[in-house]
Amino acid sequence: MCYTKTSTDFLDVIFKSSTVFIAAINLYYVIDIFKTKNKRDDIDKEKDRRINWLKTLVLDHNLKHFYDFFDRLEGELSQLKHAGLTDDQKATIDTNAGDLFIFLRRKFTDTLLSVDDSLYENVLKLTDQLQEHLTTSIFDSGINLNHIPKYDEIINEHLASTKTNILKIIFDYRG
Repeated sequence: MCYTKTSTDFLDVIFKSSTVFIAAINLYYVIDIFKTKNKRDDIDKEKDRRINWLKTLVLDHNLKHFYDFFDRLEGELSQLKHAGLTDDQKATIDTNAGDLFIFLRRKFTDTLLSVDDSLYENVLKLTDQLQEHLTTSIFDSGINLNHIPKYDEIINEHLASTKTNILKIIFDYRG
């Protein structure tokens, strides 16, 4: 087989063109990987920043208000254990409980807005459901709340589960 100068030049051009083409594709992939990594790093940094906000703005300074709310609410609702409460007395207990929910929202729940809207909405939904449940239970004449096992079932268990669910939402938050 005989190679001529033109066929060798042609093969050399193809080889050099292929090398340039492969180098261009490699450069494209390097740039693409760099951009993707930077985007991912930015997303991770944002998540870390939000988690730090949650810790600093909410948990370090306002978690005490969360626990205080549940302690005070439990104390207020314990009055329902007394037999023979009038509707006016029940209304007073419900109003005082409502004031405590306002306290919780102002001192704790609203601070979650600075971290994440969905976190705020989820916690707000649970507290609203708890308040609705308590109001309904207080005024339901078919529920005898001065009977301790019934009180524990209707009030205490619901308080404990709501408190636990809110804490789960907060500590499951990943930014």
